[in-house]
Amino acid sequence: MKLDEIGETIAARKFTLPNDTGGPSEVVALLGKPRQLPDHTAYYCPYQIKGAGDEKVRYMCGIDELQALQFAIRTLGVELEVLNADLGQKLSWEGDDNGWLGIPDPPDGTSQR
Repeated sequence: MKLDEIGETIAARKFTLPNDTGGPSEVVALLGKPRQLPDHTAYYCPYQIKGAGDEKVRYMCGIDELQALQFAIRTLGVELEVLNADLGQKLSWEGDDNGWLGIPDPPDGTSQR
């Protein structure tokens, strides 16, 4: 499934990114409302990072809306960490001055059952 937009936004976080042309740029992480997959019982939750990177709309799937949302938040956190590394650790937000982007780390690989 390919998405062109996240649809209804349920959460956003704004980051600042210093640049060489004056004031900082804004980078925004967006979470869309979880929805049921077409012709399926599972759900998907779209997310997007705007202002840096490729800005593609991506999504994570889960058994229900909550699981899809949890997976999307975790994956968004990982993607923000990778983007921040690519940007030289320059992203910041008002909730932290020490480089933490405020989105939980992914699970350590242990079973969640």
